[in-house]
This record gives sequence, C-alpha cells and structure tokens, in this order.
Amino acid sequence: MASGGIGDRIEALVEEEQRLWADSAHLDESGHARLREIREELDQCWNLLRRRRADPNAPATPPHVPDPPNDLDGPEPEPPHLEHGVHGEDEPAPDPDVPRDIP
Repeated sequence: MASGGIGDRIEALVEEEQRLWADSAHLDESGHARLREIREELDQCWNLLRRRRADPNAPATPPHVPDPPNDLDGPEPEPPHLEHGVHGEDEPAPDPDVPRDIP
C-alpha cells in the first residue's frame, strides 16, 4: 500500500468512525465492535504511515525483533543463604562444614 493509499484508508476510517460516533446512542453490540475494529485498524495504518515516511521501502508488516536482555536486572538472584540463619532450624545447611554462627 503506497503512502497515498494509506492516507486515503485513514480518511475513510475516520469518516466511518465519526459517522458511528454521531449515531452512538443507537449503536448495538456490532456497532461497538466495529468501532473497536476501526480504532485498531487506524492504529495500524498510522504506524505503517510513520514507517513509510521514515523509510519508503518499509514492509507493510514490520519484522519481529525480540526484546534485548535487560542488563539492568542483573544476574539471577541468589537463593537465600541457609548458613546465615535466614531459614528455620529444620532446614539443612547447604554445607555441613559451614559454621551456623556466621553473622
């Protein structure tokens, strides 16, 4: 879809949305569903138009790019240390040679 075609589609969707909103007092469930569909399609069209303005050769559907790992989270958290008395006395220490009186 060319940029002109996207603009025309956006205009048509906006006109339909305005017509439905003008008659919103008499809308049934299917009319409300159509309004939701229009909003979703408008979002997609605007996103495509932005991508096309940034790169005229942009595909209609953007490629899936996985989220990068979040380095701010740090490594996996360490389990609570049993030797520091965090757990109850019924649970065994991770190493029998570790003294239990470590602060």
